[in-house]
Amino acid sequence: MSSYFQRSLIGAAVALLAASGASAQTTANASSSATVLGPVVVTAARGEQLLADTLGDVSVIDSETLGAAGQSSLAEVLRREHGVEIVANGGPHNSTSVFLRGASNAQTLVLLDGQRIGSATAGGASFNAIPASSIERIEIIRGAASSLYGADAIGGVINVITKKGATNAPFAVNGSIGAGSYNTRKLTAGVSGNDGILTYGFQASHATSDGFSSRRPIGSSYNPDDDGYTLDAINGNIGLNWKPGQKLEATFFHSYLHGQYDSRPRADDRTISRVEGLALTSTNKITDLWTSRLRYGETTDKSRDISATTSVFNTRQQQISWQNDLAFAPGQNLSIAAEHLNEVVSSSSYLASAPGSRRTNSVTGVYRGDFGPHHTQISLRHDDSSQYGGKTSGNVSYGYDINRVLQVTGAAGTGFRAPSFNELYFPGYGQPAVLPERSRNLEAGLRYRDGGTDAGVTVYRNKVRNLISSLTPCPFPGYAFGCAYNVDRAVLEGVTLTAGQQFGATNLRASLDLQDAHDAKTGNQLARRAEQILRLDAEHRIGKALIGAELFASGHRYDNLANTTRLGGYTLLNLRVAYDVTREIQAQVRWNNVANKDYELARGYNTPGSNVFFNLVYRPE
Repeated sequence: MSSYFQRSLIGAAVALLAASGASAQTTANASSSATVLGPVVVTAARGEQLLADTLGDVSVIDSETLGAAGQSSLAEVLRREHGVEIVANGGPHNSTSVFLRGASNAQTLVLLDGQRIGSATAGGASFNAIPASSIERIEIIRGAASSLYGADAIGGVINVITKKGATNAPFAVNGSIGAGSYNTRKLTAGVSGNDGILTYGFQASHATSDGFSSRRPIGSSYNPDDDGYTLDAINGNIGLNWKPGQKLEATFFHSYLHGQYDSRPRADDRTISRVEGLALTSTNKITDLWTSRLRYGETTDKSRDISATTSVFNTRQQQISWQNDLAFAPGQNLSIAAEHLNEVVSSSSYLASAPGSRRTNSVTGVYRGDFGPHHTQISLRHDDSSQYGGKTSGNVSYGYDINRVLQVTGAAGTGFRAPSFNELYFPGYGQPAVLPERSRNLEAGLRYRDGGTDAGVTVYRNKVRNLISSLTPCPFPGYAFGCAYNVDRAVLEGVTLTAGQQFGATNLRASLDLQDAHDAKTGNQLARRAEQILRLDAEHRIGKALIGAELFASGHRYDNLANTTRLGGYTLLNLRVAYDVTREIQAQVRWNNVANKDYELARGYNTPGSNVFFNLVYRPE
């Protein structure tokens, strides 16, 4: 992306925002300005703060959006947010990767209720094994965030927060039942309550679908049979407010995915995946200015691939953290955390001599300060690993309020990704000498917020060094087909424009991503990244009905780093309707890919055609 193009686009955005600001300012001065606090996030600074107070590119997918997801997978819901792309090898619950600002699946840290999840063998999280129906909200932090959470946060952080249930009733039930195309059926049920001292919530879901053939009729892997899935999940939480300012909480999550795929003709290939999480947390208000949070958590990612042979890959991550939050002056906050992470892996593919674990001790400090129109956040973290040694990451963010509705921001930070166990120890490929990937991220933004209007532009540049890829021939003996090696550098840069407007009963949202994710040596576009992505969303309420439409348009991509296999651009139109049958019962219809667009996210793999889903939801007020 040329510097001239960036300057021109920024100039146009500034002019547009300034013009809208002047127009809205007149309206605001002529009317009473009610204070709207907006959503609270917990990921951007490792503690609670208003979304409007964050200094980076942060967004929240709320419970209403997730409740209207219908047949959509978690990855498909994420794709509707700016900066996010997905790759699925077949249906919505086949192997799925999520790219954040051009960073790969392994370069994007995923948290489940604040705990690290994912496969330490392959790298990255199993998005296909987490149902959207189990989630209360999702917080997305874009840009290098290793100074907050350590390894793997080169592109950012996605924090998936599971459902907690009702907070204003001693006992409440909820549920849904739905059916749609591809013989897809879904069922959810939950109970929750709060009596002021004890809070609890339990949620279960079941989904099954006949699916469609994951492969296109090309190559030797084609199999015309349908590839369906079954996805079951249960999650819950119990909290005890045993004294004012003192709380004990336990949370758990378990999902089981049985998914079919094609790798051979006339064969029943399938994958069984389990994602599990457990956490015990004690939150204690020591004084009015000091809060302590002690947590122990475990997450597991288990995968069993049944094809010509059976392969097993298991990851268990044990995490202990102690964080202290200090509000030592008005507008001044300091958080200090100490953490221990133990990653334990096992695989049927590894040699007995391969190490089965690595341990990381970490210390993190986060400072947030507000000085009139000036705002800053500074974070510093040191990770000491038994496998890759010591790594220090930092970030400095600054914001300046030009006026009541316009703010300019800037940030500089570093990130890194730890090598996966496959890149280190997989027979015939892994190389123990592989070093962590490292990144330097710079970004600047301009934001406008006033009542029902918001708009913004963000410019970013993230340079990644020591990029791990396959090198052939391998410089080490004994690798006939190449090995993992630090051979590449990549640049992830771009501009994101976002806008939202509320006109009475109508809500409009739009975003445009112009990104250039390329190999620094060859200049080639990184595989499966588009250079242009447009998103439009419109929603209008008519009495008891809420009608919405979504447009997603992606430019072309390449399926390989050599840029010889082109994947065409595509446009998807989705429609949705929700009707309040009663105050507690809502009927929903979602129609995805209305035009039945034929497109590819990965070469040789099918994607869902036009499909409809009907859902009946019961949720108490």
